[in-house]
Amino acid sequence: MDSFNKEKIRWLKDFYGNPSAYYPLKIPGVTAILDLIPDPDLEKFIKDVGEEKAKQIMEDAANRGKSMHLFIENFIIEFAKSKDPSSALQHTLTISPKTLATDKIPMDKIDKGREMFLNFYYSEYANSYYNLIGTELALYSPLLFYRGKADVFYNENGIGRVVTDFKTSSKLIKKGSIKELKYKRQLGAYALGLEHMLSKQDVKINKASLLVIQTKSTIIQEIVCCREELEQQKNEFEKLVKEWHYKNNQGFLFDC
Repeated sequence: MDSFNKEKIRWLKDFYGNPSAYYPLKIPGVTAILDLIPDPDLEKFIKDVGEEKAKQIMEDAANRGKSMHLFIENFIIEFAKSKDPSSALQHTLTISPKTLATDKIPMDKIDKGREMFLNFYYSEYANSYYNLIGTELALYSPLLFYRGKADVFYNENGIGRVVTDFKTSSKLIKKGSIKELKYKRQLGAYALGLEHMLSKQDVKINKASLLVIQTKSTIIQEIVCCREELEQQKNEFEKLVKEWHYKNNQGFLFDC
């Protein structure tokens, strides 16, 4: 049963210096909410290789992903400014390794991230973000109380507002798999959060996509949600985030 603990209330001064009551809320990230979806494949992987080995593999994957993301992010930002892909390429190849080295990312992961970025650069997707709105965009929902961060937010000709995320993978994501399901829920979460956050501007997200860049091939797999499917994913994620809040004794947010 949900519980409201009055002991957690804190009295602070508001903008006008008047005493106001504040109650702390747990605000989950999108990943924490998606963890509610059982993932037998992940559980089997951890069981097969052991927790310590699994932790190391996931840490390596995270460093590789961080490297690739920074190369792509710096390229996209510079390309949006200069409209010159060659100039943007040189820009990211120059500054990204320095930043990653400062962040103590291992050199082999920097090299792998660069290699995967170049697969992206030579693909059809590299020039998609001509009309950039933002990168690494922090988002939240003031209605459902969750937060996240979208890799790219931009305008696509003939489509409108689009949100895109980048992932790395050692193999293609199987259609109908739990991983694909969770990725689509994630896209629904980003679209829903952006629409809630920007509701005063009457923003509508018409498309959400995820580019999966392979570690062992030059293939880039695109997972797309738009129109009816995107609405479905938004609705399913809304159910999931409410489930999270009820499990964490914050169901009162939706009971009034």
